[in-house]
Amino acid sequence: MTFHAMTEHYEEITVCRKPALFTSIRIKRDTIPDGLYAYDVRHDDKCRGIPCEIAPFVMVNHWGTIILAEPLDLPDDGRRYIDEDADWNYAPLDGEDTANHKPCTTISDFMTAYAH
Repeated sequence: MTFHAMTEHYEEITVCRKPALFTSIRIKRDTIPDGLYAYDVRHDDKCRGIPCEIAPFVMVNHWGTIILAEPLDLPDDGRRYIDEDADWNYAPLDGEDTANHKPCTTISDFMTAYAH
């Protein structure tokens, strides 16, 4: 089952040092607004809930969907294996100029904050 991107609520996280929205559900790609990029996340084969791969589409071990304001660099095979220490952070971006940042929970919030 897939869901409409604009009606869901998300967690704001950081993926590959970029702001992203995360949900554990599958999002219909044709409901993603132009200028945003969606990817599926696959979890480990032992079902420990560890995100291990990002790809345009994941059939087995789907762990969630991420949405970004810019595309990710993916290898030629279209799949990026996640380095948990460098690629995945459950917190929104931090540092200077983010102290008053209100976490985004909808596509509209995210587009206002990050879309060019």
